[in-house]
Amino acid sequence: MRSLTLTAAFLASLAGPAFAEFDAALDRHVLPRMDALAEATQTLARAECDPAVLRPAFAGAAQAWAGVAHLTLGPAEVEGRARAILFWPDERDATGRGLRLLTQQGAEAWTPEALARASVAARGLGALERLIWEDDAEPCALTLALADDLAATAGAIRDEWRGGFADLMRDPGGPGNTRFLAPDEVNRALFTALLAGLERIADQDLGHPLGTFEGPRPRQAALYRSEMSLPMIRTALAALRELAATLAEAPRTDAALARAVEEAEALDDPSLAGVEDPMGRFRVEALQSTVRDARAIAAEEIGAALGVGTGFNSADGD
Repeated sequence: MRSLTLTAAFLASLAGPAFAEFDAALDRHVLPRMDALAEATQTLARAECDPAVLRPAFAGAAQAWAGVAHLTLGPAEVEGRARAILFWPDERDATGRGLRLLTQQGAEAWTPEALARASVAARGLGALERLIWEDDAEPCALTLALADDLAATAGAIRDEWRGGFADLMRDPGGPGNTRFLAPDEVNRALFTALLAGLERIADQDLGHPLGTFEGPRPRQAALYRSEMSLPMIRTALAALRELAATLAEAPRTDAALARAVEEAEALDDPSLAGVEDPMGRFRVEALQSTVRDARAIAAEEIGAALGVGTGFNSADGD
């Protein structure tokens, strides 16, 4: 009996890296957050055309999107859906141009079929924010049409996750599963989502408004008009911490992400306008550094647990 125990222990020591608990990631993180996105956008679509009603509903939809923005794989990739929900960064004001064109074209361009063919820059949260905060939701017909379009896009993403894509992740290499041929491919997809999400927060969500010391760009913050820039970062960090906890036992990563969440919560600058002030800029840069540190720790600790090499690139999953 002792020899069998020793043999089992020896074989366990030779075993490869642990695979992420796919069911945990899907059931505790992905699917509930996709449901929340669909519900929040439906709430926005059902709201009456009154800025006082639309604004809190918009904030709920923006927060829900921040909680899944890192999950760009699968259903979010189809037909540019992720960009149709939030077209950002938008350094050339494509959203403004697209909205002006839609307004000029009139009601015939505001049908569900026409909006589905419209430029993604003129759709989604970015376009709705312009209308609700700058134009008091006028024209109402366009505002409501864009809200319906947003809800339809979010609903399609949720339905495809629940209608088959999650099942592909649960059964890599199963019959007919050509998307995920082995468990390590699912590991890489989820690991990519985690690292790319943290990279996006540091380089884009914080990096774009920071610009340079001589040239800060507060109006390059995502959804700054509605002061959702920082609230969305807070939600995104909490969501990524949640995802990390489903991938591996990683206490250093969790502690690092907890620090990032704590710093974001302590920052009192909802639109990130403070990047123009030296002290405000210092606080945003400090948060950026903390997020980058968390990403580096996650890459090492979770990467080792999942058997993903140091040459892994979160931008392409290699």
